[in-house]
Amino acid sequence: MESNVSEREQLDELRKWWDANGKSILLGLTLGLTALLGYRYWQSMQESAAESASINYQHFLQVASAGPGAEARSAGEAIIKGYPDSAYARLTALLLARLEVDDNQIPAAKKQLQWVIDHGKGSELAGIARARLAQLLLADGDAAAAWAEISKLPKGEEKLFAELRGDILAAQGKREEAHAMYTEAIAGVGKAGGDVSYLEMKRDALGIDAEATAAK
Repeated sequence: MESNVSEREQLDELRKWWDANGKSILLGLTLGLTALLGYRYWQSMQESAAESASINYQHFLQVASAGPGAEARSAGEAIIKGYPDSAYARLTALLLARLEVDDNQIPAAKKQLQWVIDHGKGSELAGIARARLAQLLLADGDAAAAWAEISKLPKGEEKLFAELRGDILAAQGKREEAHAMYTEAIAGVGKAGGDVSYLEMKRDALGIDAEATAAK
């Protein structure tokens, strides 16, 4: 008899506890399950988008290999518009810029490079785009604008473009500074095992006495 009472009391206590806490537990479980399913859906969508971007990028590379043209531009712009936050979009814009240069469409090339700079802040690709934009500005005869552009590179990254900096300084008539930049570029290329003969020709063409410059 006492055992039955005890069991009924336990059941009553369980019911009271469930009435007080059951809804909140169910709500918590529901929210947790919803969050889990939502994350898995988001992850699936991300993976699907990345795969789609990769497929489209491979197609763009195939089309672009034939050179500049409407088909290459269309395929490239589709990637940039469809996946603007991806590395594929920045790589595509860089290649589109190269194709526009090959097609002598310099304003369009500058536009693509500026897009990479604006959408790839802090990335290595943004630095490459900035250097290429500076090259185009220098080719336009605007050495001052080219120097202003290359000067925006993060500290330390500008060393990767010592030759370009030398070209810009030489165009500005700053021969001694250009000589120093070419010397820096020669050291970097030589350390990597590359051919430095062309850089040496550029440096020698400045007509600067290296020993006299070093002695200053």
